[in-house]
Amino acid sequence: MKLLAVDFGMKRMGFAVGNSVIRTAAPIDPIARKDDTQDIRYIEHLVDEYDISKILIGYPLNMDGTKSNITFVVEAFAEKLKENIPGNISVEFVDERLSSFEAEEMLKSHQQDYKKRKKVLDSISALVLLSSYIDQSQNQ
Repeated sequence: MKLLAVDFGMKRMGFAVGNSVIRTAAPIDPIARKDDTQDIRYIEHLVDEYDISKILIGYPLNMDGTKSNITFVVEAFAEKLKENIPGNISVEFVDERLSSFEAEEMLKSHQQDYKKRKKVLDSISALVLLSSYIDQSQNQ
């Protein structure tokens, strides 16, 4: 199954694509957010380009598992996305607690410059989400 992970942010969105059968995942360049309509169009483009069958969206919860303000924004975006993509493509939330921290730690070992790391952090966070999802689905 081909998967697209989305790390939703208020300023940027990061992406990663992967295949759950052969257990691969790779980041895609992040985008600066414009508005929901244009962002959803871009996701539709990625779905077509990579022949995606499932979209995973990072679900931002507080460390204690409660919803934050951004959680409600992500839920609303996911609903709009579901309304605009073909019905055979499912959209699922994936708990993203600590994904940005893990992504930052991964990047620190390869890139010392914070500004350069920040440019790709969202897509590496999406990669962490996707890799975690693939690992969990293989263990079930």
